[in-house]
Amino acid sequence: MHIPISAAPVGALLTLTGAQPISLPLTKEYVPLILDGQSLNFRADSGSARSFAIYGPSYEALKGEGSCGRTQSGCYFCPTDNPCGDILSRKRWTVKFADGHQFEYVEHNVTLVIPNKTVPNFKIGLAVAYSNIHGTDAWVFGLLGLSIARTNIPETFLEQLKRRQVISSLVYSCHAEERGPCISGNLTLDDSGITEVPPVSFRGHSSQIKKITVPLLPLTLIDPYGNRWKQKKRYASIGVNRKTVAGYVDTGATFIDVSNKEFEGIVNLTVSTMHQNQHELNLQSRDELVWKDPKTRFYMVRREAVPYLPTLAYYVGDPTHRMEIRIQPKHLVSGCDLRSCQFDISPSPDGNIYLGHPLFRAYDVKFDLSNYLIYFSPHRSNAASVGQAQDAEPGTSKLPLVGPQAK
Repeated sequence: MHIPISAAPVGALLTLTGAQPISLPLTKEYVPLILDGQSLNFRADSGSARSFAIYGPSYEALKGEGSCGRTQSGCYFCPTDNPCGDILSRKRWTVKFADGHQFEYVEHNVTLVIPNKTVPNFKIGLAVAYSNIHGTDAWVFGLLGLSIARTNIPETFLEQLKRRQVISSLVYSCHAEERGPCISGNLTLDDSGITEVPPVSFRGHSSQIKKITVPLLPLTLIDPYGNRWKQKKRYASIGVNRKTVAGYVDTGATFIDVSNKEFEGIVNLTVSTMHQNQHELNLQSRDELVWKDPKTRFYMVRREAVPYLPTLAYYVGDPTHRMEIRIQPKHLVSGCDLRSCQFDISPSPDGNIYLGHPLFRAYDVKFDLSNYLIYFSPHRSNAASVGQAQDAEPGTSKLPLVGPQAK
């Protein structure tokens, strides 16, 4: 095992003179940070307030010597000038994720290097144990939590930077490319740029579960002609209940979660639109058009169906400050091969609605954690209308519809 030596002697520390925006490259949802001279990658996650690196000795004891080099995050090893012989006896915090992954981590002081800034004695977590409650292999990753503070966990990454005067505000923005997989672009901390769109207020979901959520009206589907299908009889279950729900704005979520009925409506509308355009489908069931991959457990969609997918439309915010956001088909798919694409929509297993990567591929999103505000700025190519409304009804589908709409 190679134990690195810290590459940032105290005499070489940069002077922290006025806070300036800090831009971090975002590559498939990971951003780079340097801890004690070691370059590591962290998942940028607006759904969590926890931040930790993977502790190398614990991981390699589980996976074998050299296994850290095969992870996307990399691992942290305590250098000789910052030892941590007592690490396994330190107080532990536990974090659980919706997919069943669970981490235990301890605190450790490091020298943090981010663009043009060196911050000594910076406190961050080191994950020393990991598991999955479903019995599957744990997916191990470093985490950069960007959510609002919790009362039962240590000071957040952003709060530390603000207290140390590295940043002047708890404001950051995510600018991602339109295409997947995941999200790639830039994460800007202390983003002081002027935002032209009005903000939407967000809230912590509850006093126990502090998450960034926005009031969300149920989904409306817009077909490729610009028709809003919530009023069509066949899809009457879509968008009828106008009660708002909490939508989690989460850079760490791969998918947009929808209800089972909404998922059925998306598939049925796609089938109808394909037949309306006289696109022949030699399929016996909709499971040959959209299906769940048994290995990845991600949904897949036939590539030929992508141009016929609907646009997803939501109204977000309170009634006095409400705006519509639209997520187009190009934002909903990723990782295509000749036959199929990953379909970044999933029926919600617990009823919670997460606005994941497709949202960030459609909009620049800016978070103001101190004032509980969030800004959704459409990418330039998305600012135009998705199309003019048409009176045409889709033809009768040759595939059987699914759910109550089939009756």
